Amino acid sequence: MFCSRTRHHGAFSLFSNLFNETSKPSLLTSLFSSKSSPNIPNPKSATAKRPPSLATQNLQETSLTVSTATSPVASICSLLSNSVTEPVKIESLLSDYKGMLNSDIVLQVLRSYKQLGRVRTLEFFSWAGMQMGFKFDDCVIEYMVDFLGRRKLFDDMKCFLMTVLVQNGRVTCRAFSICIRFLGRQGRFREALCLFQEMETKFNCRPDNFVCNNMLYVLCKKEASGELIDVALSIFRGIESPDTYSYGNVLVGLCKFGRFETAIEVFQEMGRAGLVPTRSAVNFLMKELCLLSAKEGAVNEVRVNSSRKPYTILVPNLGSKSGAIRPAVGVFWAVYDLGLLPSTFVIIQLMTELCRLGKMAEAFEILKVVEERKLSCVAEGYAIVMQALCEYRLVEEVSHLFGRMLSLDLKPKLVVYNSVICMLCKLGKLDDAQRVFQIMNKKRCIPDSVTYTALVHAYGEARNWEVAYDLLIEMLGLGWIPHFHAYTLVDKLLREHGRMDLSNKLERKLDSQILHKHCKAGQLESACEKLRSMIEKGFCPPMYVRVAFEHAFQKYGKLEMARELLQKMDKVCEPSKAEVS
Repeated sequence: MFCSRTRHHGAFSLFSNLFNETSKPSLLTSLFSSKSSPNIPNPKSATAKRPPSLATQNLQETSLTVSTATSPVASICSLLSNSVTEPVKIESLLSDYKGMLNSDIVLQVLRSYKQLGRVRTLEFFSWAGMQMGFKFDDCVIEYMVDFLGRRKLFDDMKCFLMTVLVQNGRVTCRAFSICIRFLGRQGRFREALCLFQEMETKFNCRPDNFVCNNMLYVLCKKEASGELIDVALSIFRGIESPDTYSYGNVLVGLCKFGRFETAIEVFQEMGRAGLVPTRSAVNFLMKELCLLSAKEGAVNEVRVNSSRKPYTILVPNLGSKSGAIRPAVGVFWAVYDLGLLPSTFVIIQLMTELCRLGKMAEAFEILKVVEERKLSCVAEGYAIVMQALCEYRLVEEVSHLFGRMLSLDLKPKLVVYNSVICMLCKLGKLDDAQRVFQIMNKKRCIPDSVTYTALVHAYGEARNWEVAYDLLIEMLGLGWIPHFHAYTLVDKLLREHGRMDLSNKLERKLDSQILHKHCKAGQLESACEKLRSMIEKGFCPPMYVRVAFEHAFQKYGKLEMARELLQKMDKVCEPSKAEVS
């Protein structure tokens, strides 16, 4: 039934002994007949041969005193906990309570395991089982199976089930489901499956939905190899009336191992049955379909080994670019009609994939649902759709959606502003781009190098050197180093219009910014080269750059070298300052 593993637990060795003696019914009958009759004295007991020890006498006196004052459960727990320091055989310790035992008392004592400890708890249960012939109520068996499973005593759990079977006891479906779930959590999938298959044949217990769902949970969610997915599917097909969790476990397993066509069929079958899927199953199904759609449009690496020198080429996937996204959208609208929505993470994945494939109408419809339900991902959803609309240069749709974002006070992120500004600059709509840039500053969204570069290029191409120069100076003032082509374009326009003073000012600010960047990064050689080139040009960096230069060299123990360069710079800069004054 289980994989055979040799484990020794002294407190529970009784179950192993019983399990090994199943082929000797006469021995079992005599054993239980002598142990299960609490009113018949045993003439071969240890107390008949020799007088009890002092510890035993004290414990027996304590048991008589406690039993008259408190309940049997409290008395048994007190005796068991007190006998830890002075070990006494449990048979002699609890001999006065044999006639009182019932399932309720046993269960209450078992629930006091924190007071008794694991060893004493197992010893008591073994003794109580021998006295009662393991004829416990269902709650006791279920509790004990859970107790053993939580402590990973799976071999003892196997012996316990077989002992109950030998004694013609009853094991409930709930007890089996507990065993299966614990075995699955520990990766013992084959043992769990074997126990499931032997329920009806050996234990005469037909699996109910609860047991089947636990078995499907183990095979579909815990098992990672995919070897047992067909077994899980056969178990699912054998359920007379699958419920929501049955469908959910199978959906996760089928998607997990790439059986998407079967997963869609199961999902449709679930809809025809009028069942609402669990949110976790919907999330997993839609997530895997979106990932599959992304892989369909990916570029694959192909190794060419036929040539003298093998090489790798990139080959686009020519399969259907919307094969997996269609069922994903269908699942979304199906669960939406049932009043259920997937997680925000999955919704964003779906909208991102739709935008990548150019299905803007469907993405916009999903965005409407997100806005109506006031989900937390509404701002991120707007950002994704806005970026896609800007890539396709759909100006009217962008204008409408951007205005709606502002009216809803969603506070567009930097990436949204950059997408809109870049689109407008590429289309030559400089007034609109400047208006969006002003809105951006009004909303206190700090622009970055992408924002300034797009505007500088656009005004430079329009030969508006005044605005292009002002933007470039503002960009340098914020600590952003412009792109080489943007700087070259503005500098060329300044020279063409005879503004050499502005050209020199722009060059000095750029060199100072580059020098400051080298100092902050600890690039001392590059910083020295840049400062020497500035000295040759007669440029004097501002005070904050000089302080950063000294600090960088002092940090690496080269302050003297820095001071030599700075003194040389002061000699060059003093005459120019005097001329200016």
